[in-house]
Amino acid sequence: MKININGEEKSVLQEINVYDLLINIELDPQQSGIAVAIDREVIPKSQWKTTVLKEGSEVEIIRAVQGG
Repeated sequence: MKININGEEKSVLQEINVYDLLINIELDPQQSGIAVAIDREVIPKSQWKTTVLKEGSEVEIIRAVQGG
């Protein structure tokens, strides 16, 4: 199925959850400083394994970075 991640279309497996999506795009879901929103709704980290993406989902992934 096709979804949009940070404005870019990507093909993923059907029934993929947020946690597995992060692994699929080579982000560590255990790392702190990652926030995920689906269709403009922030998904709490506690729900990443149970939140399944749908065809056409708009996913925004934000990573906090340190620096100055």
